[in-house]
Amino acid sequence: MTNNPEIQGVVSKLIEKCSDIETIYLISNKISTNGTLTSFKLSLIVKDEVESISELECRLYMEVDSDMPYDIVLYTRKEFDELKDDEGTFAWKIYNSGAVLYG
Repeated sequence: MTNNPEIQGVVSKLIEKCSDIETIYLISNKISTNGTLTSFKLSLIVKDEVESISELECRLYMEVDSDMPYDIVLYTRKEFDELKDDEGTFAWKIYNSGAVLYG
């Protein structure tokens, strides 16, 4: 699923709109009964210098449009690195089962 054109298109647009992105993970995707992609979720790891994760998230949703529904989850690099080894956290799940699409 990592080479899906719709997912890759969104990843490209996110990278184009935000130079603070260091890593992008594909967390999950939903497939219809006929085998087509219906939605997906990405995690963005951004530079620690980002002042407001919530403002960045809102801006990216406004600037990156897709015909397919998608979600993004953002972490600063420091926050992600602190949580990725803590079993049971969402960051741990992303780190251990997500697919790196960028970075």
